[in-house]
Formats: sequence, structure tokens, C-alpha cells
Amino acid sequence: MTNRVIKNAKTLLIGAIVVLGLQIGSAQQPTAIKRFTLPDCNVALVEEVEIAAQLPGVLVSLGFKEGDSVTKDQVLAQIDESDALLKRKELDLQLKVAEKEASNDINVRAAEASAEVAEAELKESQAVNMESPGAVPPTKIRREELTFRRSELQVDVAQLELDVAKLNVDVKKTQLDNVDLTIDRLKVKSPLNAEVERKLKEVGEFVQAGTPIAQLVRMDKLRIEGFVQLKQFLPQLIHGQPVTIEYAFVDPTDADNPNKSFTFTGTVSFVSNKVQAGGEYKIWAEVTNQKYKGQWILRPGVAVDMSIGE
Repeated sequence: MTNRVIKNAKTLLIGAIVVLGLQIGSAQQPTAIKRFTLPDCNVALVEEVEIAAQLPGVLVSLGFKEGDSVTKDQVLAQIDESDALLKRKELDLQLKVAEKEASNDINVRAAEASAEVAEAELKESQAVNMESPGAVPPTKIRREELTFRRSELQVDVAQLELDVAKLNVDVKKTQLDNVDLTIDRLKVKSPLNAEVERKLKEVGEFVQAGTPIAQLVRMDKLRIEGFVQLKQFLPQLIHGQPVTIEYAFVDPTDADNPNKSFTFTGTVSFVSNKVQAGGEYKIWAEVTNQKYKGQWILRPGVAVDMSIGE
């Protein structure tokens, strides 16, 4: 009887945990709301950056013009790298010298050979004195001992010099890497896929570190901003809701089908914590832009209607 009670209690506990988990999971999902439309929403940029020089120097080339589409890591400008390239060539030669020195163990082998000879001479004199005590004067024995000890130390010195030469190779490699980094930083690259909005410098101008060279705007993804009345919709219900933007215009060059209509979709990704004086709070959704005849359709500053909800 007791076992049955315990088993029933376990079953009830597991069921309660499952129900609670389902409730928590459903709470994390946005609650479906009745679809409504926010008029006159603003189209805004998600990303807008001014690319700048990382190091000072003279601009020797610009690989873009205003209106160009650029890709992430594309080189847009080149700062004079002549000095850096010469420094790299010098360090490259120094590295080759250091590698030669690090691979040369002749001094170590010569010191070891000298030590072997000194040891043999000392042992020979000691053996003679074993057979004929006093045949080799003590001063000669001490001199040979000193010579042998000096030869052993010379082996250590030669090995130390070889180890230092190997470390010098690493030093030169690090210096070479540092020059390569400098050469790379003299190239001004795009941090994202974007459009060139403005060119701020010309070839031949001297720029300091941090000097803006071009203004880039991201057009493939845009932000649709609007304001929602707090008394009509709780912020908790708006976040994560799907949105739809309908955008239409007339193309007079297309005689067969001049009326163009495009649909953009996304989700509400931001709900402001601030409520404005009129009882409104700001929201925005990010949508993927589209092109028509090589040009982006949605443009920052345009007003559109945004439908929110299922």
C-alpha cells in the first residue's frame, strides 16, 4: 500500500513538472495578437560606419567610388607602405642569417673535441704517475686538469651560444610578423557588406590614425521604426511579432507593367523601455531589403505602413 502511494505521488510530481515546463515554454513564445497596421513608419539604417585609417601615412590609392557596393574585408584604400616593405625585406634577410647561425653547431662540436683531447691527455699523465709516481710533475697535472675543465666550460659556452641563436630566430620571426601586421593595417578594409555613401579623402592626402576615409551604409538589411500606443497594445505582446511591409511605386519605363509592388517581412526585434509624452513607445523590426534594376528598393528616410501580428 505504501509503495503504491509513493508511486502515485511520483507520477503526480512528474506530471506537474511537465505541465509547468510546457507553461514556461509557451510563456517564452510571443502571444498571437490581432493584426493591425502602424502608418508612417520610418525606414532607417541598421549599420552605418565611417572607415578610418589605422596608421598615419599618405593615401596612394582608393579602390572605390561613391555608390559602389563593397564586401566585407575588401581593401578600399591603401596607405603608403614603402617603408614597411623595406623593413620587411631587411628582417627577412636577418631571419635567414639567424636560421643559418641556429643550424650551425660547429663550435659545439669543436669544443667537445677539444674537451676529449684535454681529458685524454690528463688521463694519460695520471696513468703514467700510477705506474711511475712522480714521473709527471704535479704542476703539469694541475695544468692539464685546468685545461680539461676549461674545455668542458667551453662546450657549455658553445651550447649556450647555439641556444641563443635559436631564440634569435624566434625573435626575428616575431619582428617579421609585426611588420606584416603593420603592412596589413596600412590597408583600409570594409568591415561589412555595404554601399559607399560618401568619399571623405582623396589620393595623395596625408591621413592620421583615426581619420575617416569613407562612409559606408548597410542596405541589405534595414530597420522599420514606428510608435505603438501603450493603452492599445502591451509591449509584452508586441516583441517577436511578425511584420509585413508592402511597398509600391510606378515604373514609367515599363509600359506593360508599370505598377510595381514588393513585400518585405520580418519580426519586431526591439521594444523601447521608454514611453513618450503621448503615451507611445518605440518599436522596430529588421527586414531584408530587395533590389530592382540594380538598385535597392527600400531607402532610409522613406515612410511605410507596417502590419504587425498574424
